[in-house]
Amino acid sequence: MTMMTMPTKRRHHQQLELLVLLLASLSALTSAFELPRRIAFLGNSHTRTRSNHNPTFSRSPNQHGVRIDSKGGSTQLQSTLFPSVVTKISTVISPPLRNSILFGSAAALLYKNRKKFYPPNLPTPDSSFSEPLPDGSLGCPFLGNIAFFTKVGDRKTGTGAFYRMQSSLSRNPRIFKYAPLGRPSVVISGMSNVKRVFNQEFKLVKTGILSKSFAEMFGGESLLFATNPDRHQFLRRLVGKSMTPEQINFAMPALIASAAQQIDTLKVGKDVEMEEVLTRYTLDVAWRQILGLDLKDDEIDTFYDAVNDWIGGILSPTTSILPIFNKYRRCGKALTYLISKIDDKLDSLKRNGPDGSTMSGMYFAKDEEDPSKSLDRSEIISNTLLLILAGSETAASTLTVSMLALGLHKDALKKLKDEQLAMMSKYEGEDMTRDMLEKDCPYLDAFVKEVMRVKPLATTGAMRFAQETFVLDGKQVPKGYGVGFNPYLTHFLDPALKKEDGSHMDIVMGFKPERWMDDDTKPTEYMPFGVGPRYCLGVNLALAEMKVFLALFARRVDFDMTNTTPENVEWKRVSIIPKPKDGALISVLSMSDPSSMVVRSALSV
Repeated sequence: MTMMTMPTKRRHHQQLELLVLLLASLSALTSAFELPRRIAFLGNSHTRTRSNHNPTFSRSPNQHGVRIDSKGGSTQLQSTLFPSVVTKISTVISPPLRNSILFGSAAALLYKNRKKFYPPNLPTPDSSFSEPLPDGSLGCPFLGNIAFFTKVGDRKTGTGAFYRMQSSLSRNPRIFKYAPLGRPSVVISGMSNVKRVFNQEFKLVKTGILSKSFAEMFGGESLLFATNPDRHQFLRRLVGKSMTPEQINFAMPALIASAAQQIDTLKVGKDVEMEEVLTRYTLDVAWRQILGLDLKDDEIDTFYDAVNDWIGGILSPTTSILPIFNKYRRCGKALTYLISKIDDKLDSLKRNGPDGSTMSGMYFAKDEEDPSKSLDRSEIISNTLLLILAGSETAASTLTVSMLALGLHKDALKKLKDEQLAMMSKYEGEDMTRDMLEKDCPYLDAFVKEVMRVKPLATTGAMRFAQETFVLDGKQVPKGYGVGFNPYLTHFLDPALKKEDGSHMDIVMGFKPERWMDDDTKPTEYMPFGVGPRYCLGVNLALAEMKVFLALFARRVDFDMTNTTPENVEWKRVSIIPKPKDGALISVLSMSDPSSMVVRSALSV
């Protein structure tokens, strides 16, 4: 047998890797066109609860993959676990013949499924409407807009650069078209536009996903992906019972304890990356309050790492492009770990009864319209995962931006301190409550709103799909198009605040919490928590979580930004909500004892 040289071996390995990528990409990306359901190869049974009774798929006992039968009954796409196949082929057949067979098979598979790469029924302008399509390019078949991947974010403003660029190039910046993963879609901004479309959720538009594997990373049964209006309302009623104002009041001691514990880790004279502190705080809230776990010290870091790996998988394009490998990746293993912790907690709740945690509220919730109905196990798991993401990543990001804003605007920090001193004097000796924060902290409320105005979600969130052709701002959106809204662009285009140089959205020049305290200067376009039937269900918990930390931090900490000045602010290119590049690195100047602050406050009255 002739031995292959190292370059030849490397070339063959590269060819095989290319084939694996090609075949896996075909399997993953065809799901963007709402073709028959596929199974995601995540290894936990709770992520596949509906597959067992789905009539569109079947599994042969000797197959490593699944066969998907199309609704028309003629097209079949066979997915296999490619590594095992490639290994068998490469050990039996000579390299030239092997490569010919593999690439010939790939070509045949591509041709057979060519309609999935360039489907002839892609939405085109509806001939019954005279209005044109929105401005914008759909890019190339299969991938769509390459810039969607290459221009995710920039240092000047952060994530969302692609959407900002497309909006600026459109004659109507409030609506433009593009094609994420090859699926024709539009992005809408402006409160009137967004409300007109998204207040008609389930009628004019309906939630869908560009990748089934992405949905599986959430468990697949959460509010986020409910497409039936009755089911969605059912889930909102029952999940919402765990986050009422009364439930948040009950959770306040846990929020205060978590915030105080993280603030206690700060040391005078030390530089601290606040993003890390705040991530630990929100994850602490996640396991203490949302899950109601009692983690030992050596388990806490394991939980933190699992959540970070899981969120990393949600953000990674690989999750959608190569879904069959997800269960072998860190994100898949992290998801399995998190589901196991939720499973264990559900068993504990069944044995021991309610404990005041958010998950306990879901587990014991009964539907007011039909008390015999409650959330099943998979629904609790999926919605708990959704709350972990919303309650950790988004809250931590907003708080990180808050630290940067306080460091750049020392007058804002002083106003927060003065407000807290006044509140402590008024309620001397009493524990902080949600009502105190809502009624006695108007500047704190204005500060949080201003942070969420300048740095909201900069992408589109969950995609919807047009159920019929409609006209918006003089442009037609054909039936079948993806439809998303962009909070950042909505805030940016607010006619009450907009400046041509964009300075009204700048954290240095445009950050003015006082604008929220006067009806004449309030923004008219504001939607950090969404609109319509899918308005953020966790808003009460998120606001309480952020306000508790900021209140305690303002009482106790004086600091300077370590590296950042008004002249050199930079942002991370990729994140869910924009975050400062250095994670809001601060230098702690002094720390106060909360009890001594009460004394000083009383003396100053």
